[in-house]
Amino acid sequence: MELLKQTFLAFAIASLMALRGYKRKSLTSKGAVTAWIVGFSSIMLGMRGFLLLLFYLVGTKATKYKATLKSKFEEMDASCRGPGQVLACSVIGIVIQTIHFVYCGKECSIDFEDSQLASSLTCALIAHHATNLADTLSSELGILSKSDPILITTLQRVPRGTNGGCSLTGLGCSMLGGSLIGFGVYLIDTLSGLDARPIACILFGTILGTTGSIIDSVLGATLQVTYFDEEKKVISANSLKRNNAKKIAGMDILSNTQVNLVSVMMTSALGFCIGPLFFR
Repeated sequence: MELLKQTFLAFAIASLMALRGYKRKSLTSKGAVTAWIVGFSSIMLGMRGFLLLLFYLVGTKATKYKATLKSKFEEMDASCRGPGQVLACSVIGIVIQTIHFVYCGKECSIDFEDSQLASSLTCALIAHHATNLADTLSSELGILSKSDPILITTLQRVPRGTNGGCSLTGLGCSMLGGSLIGFGVYLIDTLSGLDARPIACILFGTILGTTGSIIDSVLGATLQVTYFDEEKKVISANSLKRNNAKKIAGMDILSNTQVNLVSVMMTSALGFCIGPLFFR
C-alpha cells in the first residue's frame, strides 16, 4: 500500500511539474518528458526527492521576479529548456539517490556512526540541491543589486549579468538558497519519522550551497565566455558573439549548462567528503 501511495504521489507531482512547464513554454516537449522522468524517479527513490520540487518552485519564482527590470541588464533567453538543461540540475541527484537505494536501501537518518555510506550520500544529495538553488537565486536576484558586481577572478567592476560577477546581494541570495534546502531536508526527514538536526542541516546546506555558487562563479568567469552588446547595453543572451558585442570575460570552453553541471558535481563530491564535520 505504501508503494502504491508513493507511486501515485510521484506520478501526480511529476505530471503537474512537466505540464506546467510545457504550457508556460519554459520546457520543450522533450524537456517536459525529461522533467517528468526526473521528477517521478526522484520521488520514487525517496522522500528527499521532494527537494527537487522545492528547487523547482523557488527557482521558478525567482526567475519571474522583476523579469522586466532584469531584461534591462541581460538579454532574456526566450528559448524553452530542453533535456540537457533539465538534466544538468538533476541527473547527479538522481544518480546519488539511485546509489543510495541500491546499496543502502530506504532513506535513513544522517548518522555517520550507524550508516556512514548512506549518510555520506545524503550529504552529497543535500550539497547537490543546495548548489542548484543557491546559484539560481544568486543569478536571478543578485542581478537586481543596486551596484554593478565585481568579477570574482579580477575583482574589477563588470556589467550586471556577467558570468562570474559577484555582489553582496548575490552572496546573500546564495546563502538563502542553501539554507532553504537545509531547512527542507530537516522538514522532510522530520515528517518521514527520521531523526533530524535543524542547525546541522541548515548550516550544511548554507555553506555547501554558497560554496557551490562560488565554484560556479569561478568556472563562469574563466571557462565561459561573456559578451556585452554595446548597442543594447546588455549582456548578450547565451553569450552569443555579434558584430557589436565585446568580450568582457572568460574563454569559450564551457556553456552555461556545462558550468552548472561541473559545479554541482564538484560540490556534491565535497558534500560527500565533509559531511561528518557537520553531523558527527
